[in-house]
Amino acid sequence: MTEKQAIVYKIIEEWWKMYGFAPSMEDVMRHTGDQSKANIHRIYKVLCELGHCKMLPRKARSIRPSHLRVRDIE
Repeated sequence: MTEKQAIVYKIIEEWWKMYGFAPSMEDVMRHTGDQSKANIHRIYKVLCELGHCKMLPRKARSIRPSHLRVRDIE
């Protein structure tokens, strides 16, 4: 996992702990300083391929850490 991927993963994990749902791409962009949703989406995709996260295709705010159990996202 690259440093940028680790930062995004940590944002996702902390957001779930604080709010009980996933951050939007805009939230992640704001915290990382990225200017493009495509960059965040690319990182989401890699995190899912590596098995660190899971998400539902075409569903907003569906990304979550793999260790977290959430109804309707299993």
